[in-house]
Amino acid sequence: MKLSSKTEYAILALLELGQRYDKGLVLSREIASSRDIPESFIERILLTLKNGGVVVSVRGANGGHCLARDPGEISVREIIELFEGSLAPIDCVNERISSLSACCSIEASCVLKDLWQKMYDSMLASIENITIKDLITQERSQKEGAMYHI
Repeated sequence: MKLSSKTEYAILALLELGQRYDKGLVLSREIASSRDIPESFIERILLTLKNGGVVVSVRGANGGHCLARDPGEISVREIIELFEGSLAPIDCVNERISSLSACCSIEASCVLKDLWQKMYDSMLASIENITIKDLITQERSQKEGAMYHI
């Protein structure tokens, strides 16, 4: 699976907002500048995050953006699915679709479904419980480690 640049930029923007959590509003251009996100992307990304309930945006001279929730409550899976849709490799393992109706006439005897389900479950297990806070902590650790190795 290949993720779009929007998804990557969204996670980077959330890392920036997460580092500044509870410190007030942050301007779009500050987020873009500090995370090397093209300014042409940042507004659309922040709008999607706002519409998804992840970011709060305030207009005006004293406006800006902040996280709508604690960074420890925002999962990487949530952000990926907000920008990419379902992560299921095929419809028959997509819990949103397969619970509504049978996907195909051979679903009951299909050996491939088990393969796709295992792949999907493994991927979800690896990102389900990783939060923006976890990534911030990892980023800080890497920066501290890099500082000592100069």
